[in-house]
Amino acid sequence: MRIPPTDVVRRVVRSLRTRGMEPALGGSGLLVALGLAETAHDWDLTVDSPEDTVRGALDEDGFAFSDATGGGRLYATRGRFVIDGGDHSVDLLVGFALRSVDEVVSLPARVTGSWRGLPLADPVVWERAYVLLGRPAKAAALRQWLSDRPGAEHDEGPGGGSHP
Repeated sequence: MRIPPTDVVRRVVRSLRTRGMEPALGGSGLLVALGLAETAHDWDLTVDSPEDTVRGALDEDGFAFSDATGGGRLYATRGRFVIDGGDHSVDLLVGFALRSVDEVVSLPARVTGSWRGLPLADPVVWERAYVLLGRPAKAAALRQWLSDRPGAEHDEGPGGGSHP
């Protein structure tokens, strides 16, 4: 398994949580945490909070970051802050949303477990995100992981506790 250091992403999580926000780790970090990928090059966090509140937390805690909001026709995310992690970045997506053919699809920052002290996003949400992003292999891996869980259709999420 190859992942970036976790010190900066942990600091970001702590910064947001101390202000009552609940970030969730998604993207390739979620795939690695679930055993569905071997490599994450950066960390992707989502949070459903006002952009000004998130920006204020990053400023107050001294993070080096840039505002990369936008992203073309596909992304409808309210804000995107790219935090400098040294040899990697932490992408903080505020109000994560993507455009489908005929609508904007909100992708909530729902925490469903933890891994190495990081709050894991809902695999159901990220399966949908990967479909909308045109990444069928990642979507299929999450769909398979979800279907392989005993009683998965009856519970509220992918575990609520710790994952491998």
